[in-house]
Amino acid sequence: MDDKNIRELYEVFRVEKGIGLFLEDHIQRLFHGADKAGIKLNFNFETIKNFFKETIKREKIISGNVRLSVFFDSSDGSVISYHASGVPHSYPTSEQYQKGISCGLFFNERENTQTKIANTLLRYDANQIIKEKDYFELLLVNHQGEITEGSRSNVFFIVGHKLFTAPDQMVLPGIARKKTLEVAQALKIPVDFSPLHHQHLKDVEAAFITGTSPRILAIKSIETLNFKADHPIIHQLTDGFSKLVKSYIDKRNQSPDD
Repeated sequence: MDDKNIRELYEVFRVEKGIGLFLEDHIQRLFHGADKAGIKLNFNFETIKNFFKETIKREKIISGNVRLSVFFDSSDGSVISYHASGVPHSYPTSEQYQKGISCGLFFNERENTQTKIANTLLRYDANQIIKEKDYFELLLVNHQGEITEGSRSNVFFIVGHKLFTAPDQMVLPGIARKKTLEVAQALKIPVDFSPLHHQHLKDVEAAFITGTSPRILAIKSIETLNFKADHPIIHQLTDGFSKLVKSYIDKRNQSPDD
């Protein structure tokens, strides 16, 4: 086996109060991504779910992030090994949640939008720009000029009290994105699954990213354009998301074997 054929399929989930948040959704995405990429996983749903729970217990993780790495041979899709462990994390500050974050545009595209396979080159390039420009995140712009997602997040735009976000097939479908859409549906906030062209950013009232670590985080600026970080829709979604997290934790505490 040639080492250059070794790739990594991975999943990162957040732990709060000793509970792996939305664990079932993360595992489903892992299996979906593996199927799309032709990766032959050598474990089933319950096995990896218990593996995650044992990792949290073994490492005594009360709050933080856990990463599962599945190393596979890209030539035939066979799994070489897998492991999970707590990983360093950085959550937004209270000031960032209140005032929003700064983002830039990155004219680049993810190779496998439906599969969480490590793209070290894109990640490295994005991190370099983020550091140089002092951005929190970079928003990816495809060859058609459409903003699809963040380099490590999903992105939503608010125009006329409606949410705009790229369709699932154009992005890595984040779990925080999925939960945000569930909250939006419950609140009857309309969603238009259309990618926003970067030249139309001037029409945007507010914007935010979603992700495992930030959950829902308002954007105060993209390049030289400023946005309303305290938009009421962002507050509604944030409150709804927090209630969803609390409900999930309460349910797992009541049924720890679930």
